[in-house]
Amino acid sequence: MKPYIVASFYKFLPLTDTAAMKPPMLEAFQRFDVKGTVILAHEGINGSIAGLQENAEQMMAYLRAQPGLESLRFLINYHESNPFAKAKVKLRKEIVTIGDATINPLETVGTYLSPDEWNALLAEDDVIVVDTRNEYEIMLGTFKGAISPKTVNFRDFPEYVEKELKQHKAKKIAMFCTGGIRCEKSTAYLKQLGFPEVYHLNGGILTYLETVPKEQSLWEGTCFVFDDRVAVDHDLNAMPDGSIDKEWKHNYKDQ
Repeated sequence: MKPYIVASFYKFLPLTDTAAMKPPMLEAFQRFDVKGTVILAHEGINGSIAGLQENAEQMMAYLRAQPGLESLRFLINYHESNPFAKAKVKLRKEIVTIGDATINPLETVGTYLSPDEWNALLAEDDVIVVDTRNEYEIMLGTFKGAISPKTVNFRDFPEYVEKELKQHKAKKIAMFCTGGIRCEKSTAYLKQLGFPEVYHLNGGILTYLETVPKEQSLWEGTCFVFDDRVAVDHDLNAMPDGSIDKEWKHNYKDQ
C-alpha cells in the first residue's frame, strides 16, 4: 500500500467562531506532521489533508473531536508522497463559493444516489446530466453524455441555470462534482428555484471511481484534484507529471 493517506472531507453545519478554531487546528497540523488545506466558514468545513497513515489518522481523529464534527466523513485514497506543500487553514464566507448566502443545504438538497443508482438514472432518456465543476476540470474527464455549464468559477453556476437550465425545470436533473460539496449547493439551489426532481451522486466522482468497476463505468478520462497530483485515473492513481501542461496547472490552481 502507498504510504501516504490523502483524505478529503466537508460538512455543512453552523460554526459560530471560526477565528478561534484556526490556531489550534494549525497547531494540530504541525503536531501530527500533516499538510493540506482546511476552509472554515460559518456554514461549515471543507478540506483535504495528507500524511503518513498514523499521522493522518491522528489528524482525522482531531477533526472528529471538534463539536459537531463527530460524524465527519472522509474520502480516502493513497499516494507515494505528500501531494501538499504546506498546512493552511483559511477563513472564508463560504466553504464552497457560489455567491448566494440564501442557499442552505441543511434546509433542502437533491436526492442522493449511490454509484449503482447513478448508472441506472443515466441510462434513462429523460435525464439532463450536469457537471457542476469548472471548465478546466471538465477538460480532463467527465461522465458520458454530461453537459458542461462552461463556468470558470462555481459562482458562475447560477447564471448558467438562469440562461440554460430553467427552461428544463420539468425534467429530471442529475448533477455531480469531485467529492460532493458543490452538488450540495447546486442541488439546494435548484430545489429553492422549484425544480421538482433533482439528484446528485453521493460522494462525488472520487467515490464513484473507487466503487464502480471499469467495465461498468460511465466515466471518461481523468478526474482533476486540488493538490499536486493534478488528476487521478479510474484506479485513483496520480497522472504522470508530464501529462498536463505545468502552466495550465498553475493557472487553474490560482482560480
